Amino acid sequence: MRSPAAILSKLKTLARGEPALLAAWLREPLTVHSAAPLILAIIAGCAAYGFGLGLWRAPLQGVFVAIKMPLLIFLTLAVNGMINGMLGQLLGSGMSFKQTMTACLMSFAIFGLIVGSLSPIIIALVIDSPRPGQTGASDWYRLFLLFNTAIIAFAGIVANHKLLRLIQTFSGNVSIGWRTLISWLAGNLFVGAQLSYNLRPFFGNPQLPVQFLRADPFNGNFYESVWTMLSGASGSITSLMLWLFLIALIVPMFLALRRLNAR
Repeated sequence: MRSPAAILSKLKTLARGEPALLAAWLREPLTVHSAAPLILAIIAGCAAYGFGLGLWRAPLQGVFVAIKMPLLIFLTLAVNGMINGMLGQLLGSGMSFKQTMTACLMSFAIFGLIVGSLSPIIIALVIDSPRPGQTGASDWYRLFLLFNTAIIAFAGIVANHKLLRLIQTFSGNVSIGWRTLISWLAGNLFVGAQLSYNLRPFFGNPQLPVQFLRADPFNGNFYESVWTMLSGASGSITSLMLWLFLIALIVPMFLALRRLNAR
């Protein structure tokens, strides 16, 4: 059993993203003991952030989302872990399937640390927001959803980018590192977004009852839902949030592809 000091030391190593230290960690056998700091970071960070997401609808919804956010991460890892392993082998990452799984855990742990650190801000925004049914609540709900979607996209991109030099260290090739990173990022965003739709509600629609899952979790998909929401958005503030959302998704990928082509 790791001591709190040992776990904190490992998380500091993870946050710094130093490839030599992360590579040494990656070469350790994948056990519950070695993965404990990563699992704890995912559970604690995502649970705190999830509570903030659901709190606006009701405290009980906050508790539900605090459970579902870590669950979403582990389900995404379960679905994409093997796919990422195969992509890594095909693209020449130099990582075994176990090392790929550990690298994915590292990425999600960094994601958990980022969103967890932002959870006090989200909770403060919720406390200061109009309550469901009050004037302006509908517009605030739409902006809150877009704002947090952008945060999640940003945290996912940063978490994957932190591992770029690690992948390059294993592959011994800069271009292979970028290709592997982008393929993992695309897969995680695609699968995670759809699983988040299946596990809804997270934000809690004020027109619907507080519940752990919708009665029809497999009806429709995430991308159709976002398009419908954005199509109905109006006003200068909403337009600004839409642009921020698109920038958070598109610009980092564009810059990565541009850098890859330049090498």
